[in-house]
Amino acid sequence: MGKAIKDIRKKKNMTQGDLADITGTSVKFISDVERGKETTQMDKVFDLVRALGIQIYLTIDPFFPKDNR
Repeated sequence: MGKAIKDIRKKKNMTQGDLADITGTSVKFISDVERGKETTQMDKVFDLVRALGIQIYLTIDPFFPKDNR
């Protein structure tokens, strides 16, 4: 997800600072997300996704054991 955020941010000619200002997060947080650092602050990650107009689709893995769903 971090790579997608970075790629789309750059396509929109936005800096990490621009995205930080729009979403109320820090440049460090955006940098960490773009580099793939793990975070439990998914609400902030979704703020980045929304600000960039990214759509996320979730699907259930057909190979995932049924008893763990």
